[in-house]
Amino acid sequence: MEILNRIEDYLSNDFYSSDFFQLYSFTTENINGYMQFFELKDKTLLTIGSSSDQAINATLVRCNDITVCDICPLTKYFYYLKLASLLVLNREEFLGFLCKKQCDIESNKHLLSRTIFNRVKNALKSLDYESYYIWEYLFMNYKKSDIEKLFRRDINDLESIIYCNRYLKNDYNYNHARETVMNASIDFITEDITKLYTNKSFDNIWLSNVANYLNSQDINSMIKNCSRMLNDNGKMLLCYFWNTSMTIKGFPIEQLSSFESERIKIPGILKDKSKNSILVYTKK
Repeated sequence: MEILNRIEDYLSNDFYSSDFFQLYSFTTENINGYMQFFELKDKTLLTIGSSSDQAINATLVRCNDITVCDICPLTKYFYYLKLASLLVLNREEFLGFLCKKQCDIESNKHLLSRTIFNRVKNALKSLDYESYYIWEYLFMNYKKSDIEKLFRRDINDLESIIYCNRYLKNDYNYNHARETVMNASIDFITEDITKLYTNKSFDNIWLSNVANYLNSQDINSMIKNCSRMLNDNGKMLLCYFWNTSMTIKGFPIEQLSSFESERIKIPGILKDKSKNSILVYTKK
């Protein structure tokens, strides 16, 4: 299996050759804070996000046709591991298995635990056999510390993760997400968003903070692609900002003449109650 060979090559490299190969275990954006500004019920959504939290949260409001595009080739396989965990584990167990917290062994004793994986693997096998094969191979042949290398080395603040994810807010939402995710059609595309080509069109597009890492030429390519795929009156989250004063370097105003723009402040993800913001464009 080619992807498994790539994973093994990556794990054998002590220098972490590509950040694009690493997953986000959970979102670093306040998805719960910006969902309300998009009409998602019975609409289509294209979203970036290797954590898949954007997709899971969107299903809670009956967004049932979702495409996840991410440059990380492991996104689909992690989604199915996360989905199997969601279906089998309770909310506390789910967070213990997938969320790296403080830097001490006791706080993370269940993180990527082989014992817990054994509880979810049958569900994973029934959901997507390829994902099952990959994770079963990894848990059988690699140490926990090796598997952790597939994830970004962020220490997650549990309170912030719950705050940013509607499906983790309480047990009711968590149990409801088990139903809504299974009723949704979620497709995956491994691609650089600036090069994405699909004949499908979308009512909403969420681009995370990708624009902050692109040069002007790539931003133009991304906007051109997304403009083509966005339906009339559709909304595009062009960029997520972790404060209210950030801007996109080399912002290509000329590409946005067919859009109405709005900079929206939302609650931040940190305990200091700072404000984040999103740049939203509506296609005329």
